[in-house]
Amino acid sequence: MAEAFPTLFSGITLGPLTLRNRIAMAPLTRQMAEADGTPTDEMVAYYARRARGGLGLIITEGTYEQAAYQSRAYLSQPGITNDKQQAGWAKVMDAVHQHGCKIIVQLMHGGRVCDPRTLYGQPPVSASATQSGGWTLYTDNDYEKQIRNISGDWPKVTFPPARALTVEEIHAVADGFAAGAKRAVDAGADGVEVHGANGYLLWQFITPKTNLRTDEFGGSPENNVRFARLVGEKIRAAIGPDKLITLRLSQDGVDDFVGAWPGGVTYAKAIGQALKGSAYDALHWSSFNYLDNRDPADPTPMATVLRQASGLPLITNGGIADGPGAEAALTSGAADVVAIGRPIFAHPDWAYLVRSGVDYPWMDFDRKYVIRPPLDYAHAYPLGLVDPEWPQP
Repeated sequence: MAEAFPTLFSGITLGPLTLRNRIAMAPLTRQMAEADGTPTDEMVAYYARRARGGLGLIITEGTYEQAAYQSRAYLSQPGITNDKQQAGWAKVMDAVHQHGCKIIVQLMHGGRVCDPRTLYGQPPVSASATQSGGWTLYTDNDYEKQIRNISGDWPKVTFPPARALTVEEIHAVADGFAAGAKRAVDAGADGVEVHGANGYLLWQFITPKTNLRTDEFGGSPENNVRFARLVGEKIRAAIGPDKLITLRLSQDGVDDFVGAWPGGVTYAKAIGQALKGSAYDALHWSSFNYLDNRDPADPTPMATVLRQASGLPLITNGGIADGPGAEAALTSGAADVVAIGRPIFAHPDWAYLVRSGVDYPWMDFDRKYVIRPPLDYAHAYPLGLVDPEWPQP
């Protein structure tokens, strides 16, 4: 009998890494680190449990890579800036590798959407002197307050005006990404992902409406992506050729959930072409639904456009929740690897369940399963299933 989802469960070489299947765990912000950014034993267990579920690759939650230039975006966000944080991540890497899974650290600079409580009175930095009209995660509405059992005042925490980085500072921030990457691989990571998506600093350069620069780092798709290329080059020089480097891209951000690139597919093509020949081994497309490209003139999925224009493999995320959906993304040319977020958060055995073919009552995602900052141990995976007879993913 033919195997279900043969592409999904086939191995793949992604840059220098060989993955046992094409299932990646997407990065999921959780804010479970110590107050000083050190990964906790709970984080070790969290990542190890999902590695045990049969994944090919784990991409960690966004991790601030330097102490300078207001990189840290969230309270209780993990960092990779010092020996203590590196040692905490080393425990995560060891635990994940014991289950035959690869893991890369997502390096993230918050830019203009840093929680002001992490800035200590300093202005956030960005591509240009702009101000986000959004507010920090988890302070949205009364419903969120109710499901997290929070009482008392719960005001929105808004973002202050940002200042533009100078060219000299852009290079210094890129050096910080490289230093963070070196610490990550020294901790045992199989590589790093550069966060250029979802509203954070590199997104603020890539997105025209937040990049108002007229120098070599703004004004055209090629210039807008120059900072991301620079970060990749400095990381490659720091960690060598044997570790994976990916770049995450998106149109929308944490403060702009319906964002779209001007020109849509045309802009995506230009971004992909500008990344051709870069230091990145793969791109990672992030969206709510990879089939919805928000371009009324051309329905081609952005992941497909970027894959063709850049010549790079694509990790594709957004709206992929089950085996048929994952296989379709892979066989349609929109993905080389699928990144699954919320379903794997709720079901660490997602890979085993999909491959087994059992009829399974998938849990609908509810924001109450997103962990409340700074720490909340009240929610955990509700049902751990271990069946040694399941085929290995």
